[in-house]
Amino acid sequence: RMIPVKQTFQKMARIVRDTSRALNKEVELHLSGEDAEIDKTVLERLADPLVHIIRNAVDHGLENREERRRAGKPETGNIYLSAYHRAGQVVIEVRDDGRGLDAEKLIAKAIAKGILSPDTSISPEQAYQLIFAPGFSTKEEVTDISGRGVGMDVVKTNIAALQGNIEIETTLGKGTCFRIFLPLTLAII
Repeated sequence: RMIPVKQTFQKMARIVRDTSRALNKEVELHLSGEDAEIDKTVLERLADPLVHIIRNAVDHGLENREERRRAGKPETGNIYLSAYHRAGQVVIEVRDDGRGLDAEKLIAKAIAKGILSPDTSISPEQAYQLIFAPGFSTKEEVTDISGRGVGMDVVKTNIAALQGNIEIETTLGKGTCFRIFLPLTLAII
Protein backbone atom coordinates (compact mmCIF):
# COMPACT_ATOMS: atom_id res chain seq x y z
CA ARG A 1 0.00 0.00 0.00
CA MET A 2 3.00 2.28 0.30
CA ILE A 3 3.64 4.52 -2.70
CA PRO A 4 6.14 7.33 -3.33
CA VAL A 5 4.93 10.93 -3.03
CA LYS A 6 6.47 11.69 -6.43
CA GLN A 7 3.26 11.79 -8.47
CA THR A 8 1.44 14.01 -5.98
CA PHE A 9 4.46 16.33 -5.79
CA GLN A 10 4.60 16.61 -9.57
CA LYS A 11 0.93 17.63 -9.65
CA MET A 12 1.89 20.51 -7.35
CA ALA A 13 4.24 21.82 -10.01
CA ARG A 14 1.20 22.46 -12.19
CA ILE A 15 -0.62 24.19 -9.33
CA VAL A 16 2.37 26.49 -8.80
CA ARG A 17 2.60 27.21 -12.52
CA ASP A 18 -1.10 28.01 -12.91
CA THR A 19 -1.39 30.06 -9.72
CA SER A 20 1.75 32.09 -10.35
CA ARG A 21 0.65 32.78 -13.91
CA ALA A 22 -2.80 33.92 -12.72
CA LEU A 23 -1.15 36.24 -10.17
CA ASN A 24 1.61 37.35 -12.53
CA LYS A 25 4.35 36.21 -10.15
CA GLU A 26 7.63 34.53 -10.96
CA VAL A 27 7.83 31.35 -8.87
CA GLU A 28 10.15 28.39 -8.85
CA LEU A 29 9.18 25.11 -7.18
CA HIS A 30 11.95 22.95 -5.70
CA LEU A 31 11.09 19.32 -4.94
CA SER A 32 12.96 16.94 -2.67
CA GLY A 33 12.30 13.57 -1.11
CA GLU A 34 9.91 12.50 -3.88
CA ASP A 35 10.85 8.88 -3.25
CA ALA A 36 9.58 8.99 0.33
CA GLU A 37 6.78 6.45 0.61
CA ILE A 38 3.45 6.93 2.29
CA ASP A 39 0.21 4.97 2.56
CA LYS A 40 -1.78 5.33 -0.67
CA THR A 41 -4.98 6.41 1.14
CA VAL A 42 -3.12 8.96 3.26
CA LEU A 43 -1.51 10.37 0.14
CA GLU A 44 -4.83 10.61 -1.70
CA ARG A 45 -6.39 12.47 1.21
CA LEU A 46 -3.37 14.75 1.49
CA ALA A 47 -3.61 16.04 -2.09
CA ASP A 48 -6.32 18.65 -1.37
CA PRO A 49 -4.72 20.12 1.75
CA LEU A 50 -1.42 20.35 -0.14
CA VAL A 51 -3.06 22.23 -3.00
CA HIS A 52 -4.45 24.80 -0.52
CA ILE A 53 -1.11 25.28 1.22
CA ILE A 54 0.78 25.62 -2.08
CA ARG A 55 -1.76 28.09 -3.52
CA ASN A 56 -1.57 30.14 -0.34
CA ALA A 57 2.21 30.12 -0.46
CA VAL A 58 2.11 31.57 -3.99
CA ASP A 59 -0.73 34.01 -3.25
CA HIS A 60 -0.21 35.13 0.37
CA GLY A 61 3.34 34.03 1.08
CA LEU A 62 5.29 35.27 -1.90
CA GLU A 63 5.47 38.97 -2.64
CA ASN A 64 5.05 40.33 -6.15
CA ARG A 65 8.17 41.20 -8.17
CA GLU A 66 8.12 44.85 -7.12
CA GLU A 67 7.86 44.07 -3.39
CA ARG A 68 10.59 41.46 -3.68
CA ARG A 69 12.87 43.95 -5.42
CA ARG A 70 12.24 46.52 -2.69
CA ALA A 71 13.00 43.90 -0.03
CA GLY A 72 16.31 43.16 -1.77
CA LYS A 73 15.22 39.67 -2.83
CA PRO A 74 15.48 38.08 -6.26
CA GLU A 75 12.30 38.71 -8.29
CA THR A 76 11.64 34.98 -8.54
CA GLY A 77 10.01 33.58 -5.43
CA ASN A 78 10.84 30.07 -4.25
CA ILE A 79 8.69 27.31 -2.85
CA TYR A 80 10.33 24.20 -1.45
CA LEU A 81 8.23 21.06 -1.22
CA SER A 82 9.89 18.18 0.55
CA ALA A 83 9.08 14.86 2.18
CA TYR A 84 11.07 12.75 4.60
CA HIS A 85 10.57 10.11 7.26
CA ARG A 86 11.14 10.88 10.90
CA ALA A 87 10.40 8.64 13.89
CA GLY A 88 7.70 6.54 12.27
CA GLN A 89 6.08 9.51 10.59
CA VAL A 90 6.16 11.10 7.19
CA VAL A 91 6.94 14.80 7.27
CA ILE A 92 5.85 17.00 4.38
CA GLU A 93 7.15 20.54 4.27
CA VAL A 94 6.01 23.49 2.19
CA ARG A 95 8.44 26.35 2.63
CA ASP A 96 8.49 29.71 0.88
CA ASP A 97 10.92 32.63 0.89
CA GLY A 98 8.13 35.19 1.01
CA ARG A 99 6.92 37.80 3.44
CA GLY A 100 6.29 35.54 6.43
CA LEU A 101 3.30 35.77 8.75
CA ASP A 102 2.73 39.03 10.61
CA ALA A 103 1.32 38.21 14.06
CA GLU A 104 0.13 41.81 14.64
CA LYS A 105 -1.77 41.84 11.35
CA LEU A 106 -3.35 38.45 12.06
CA ILE A 107 -4.50 39.57 15.51
CA ALA A 108 -5.94 42.83 14.14
CA LYS A 109 -7.81 40.92 11.45
CA ALA A 110 -9.15 38.37 13.97
CA ILE A 111 -10.40 41.20 16.22
CA ALA A 112 -12.04 42.94 13.24
CA LYS A 113 -13.76 39.66 12.32
CA GLY A 114 -14.91 39.04 15.88
CA ILE A 115 -12.82 35.87 16.19
CA LEU A 116 -10.82 37.44 19.06
CA SER A 117 -12.03 39.94 21.61
CA PRO A 118 -9.97 43.17 21.63
CA ASP A 119 -8.64 42.58 25.15
CA THR A 120 -7.26 39.11 24.45
CA SER A 121 -3.50 38.88 24.48
CA ILE A 122 -1.96 35.97 22.61
CA SER A 123 1.55 34.93 21.66
CA PRO A 124 2.81 35.19 18.06
CA GLU A 125 2.65 31.37 17.89
CA GLN A 126 -1.04 31.47 18.85
CA ALA A 127 -1.58 34.26 16.32
CA TYR A 128 -0.19 32.07 13.50
CA GLN A 129 -2.81 29.44 14.42
CA LEU A 130 -5.54 31.99 13.59
CA ILE A 131 -5.12 31.22 9.89
CA PHE A 132 -6.78 27.87 10.62
CA ALA A 133 -9.94 29.53 11.99
CA PRO A 134 -13.03 28.92 9.80
CA GLY A 135 -13.87 32.00 7.75
CA PHE A 136 -10.51 33.63 8.46
CA SER A 137 -8.76 35.40 5.59
CA THR A 138 -6.29 38.26 5.43
CA LYS A 139 -7.31 39.07 1.86
CA GLU A 140 -9.08 42.37 1.35
CA GLU A 141 -10.85 41.10 -1.73
CA VAL A 142 -12.04 37.67 -2.71
CA THR A 143 -10.43 36.29 -5.87
CA ASP A 144 -10.92 32.92 -7.50
CA ILE A 145 -7.64 31.89 -5.89
CA SER A 146 -8.26 32.93 -2.30
CA GLY A 147 -9.93 35.18 0.19
CA ARG A 148 -13.07 33.23 1.01
CA GLY A 149 -11.71 32.04 4.33
CA VAL A 150 -12.22 28.39 3.46
CA GLY A 151 -9.09 26.43 2.90
CA MET A 152 -6.79 26.51 5.84
CA ASP A 153 -9.49 25.37 8.28
CA VAL A 154 -10.23 22.48 5.91
CA VAL A 155 -6.49 21.73 5.70
CA LYS A 156 -6.29 21.43 9.49
CA THR A 157 -9.45 19.27 9.67
CA ASN A 158 -8.27 16.94 6.89
CA ILE A 159 -4.85 16.50 8.44
CA ALA A 160 -6.37 15.86 11.89
CA ALA A 161 -8.65 13.23 10.29
CA LEU A 162 -5.50 11.44 9.14
CA GLN A 163 -4.22 11.50 12.75
CA GLY A 164 -1.69 14.05 11.57
CA ASN A 165 -0.49 17.39 12.79
CA ILE A 166 0.52 20.68 11.17
CA GLU A 167 3.10 23.17 12.44
CA ILE A 168 3.91 26.67 11.25
CA GLU A 169 7.36 28.19 11.39
CA THR A 170 7.66 31.73 10.09
CA THR A 171 10.00 34.71 10.06
CA LEU A 172 8.67 38.10 9.05
CA GLY A 173 10.21 39.17 5.75
CA LYS A 174 11.96 35.83 5.27
CA GLY A 175 9.23 33.26 4.70
CA THR A 176 7.03 30.57 6.15
CA CYS A 177 7.22 26.82 6.51
CA PHE A 178 4.19 24.56 6.93
CA ARG A 179 5.24 21.20 8.31
CA ILE A 180 2.76 18.32 8.15
CA PHE A 181 3.38 15.23 10.29
CA LEU A 182 1.51 12.10 9.23
CA PRO A 183 1.48 8.49 10.36
CA LEU A 184 3.14 6.23 7.80
CA THR A 185 0.12 3.99 7.44
CA LEU A 186 -3.56 4.02 8.16
CA ALA A 187 -3.15 0.50 9.53
CA ILE A 188 -1.65 2.08 12.64
CA ILE A 189 -4.81 4.17 13.03
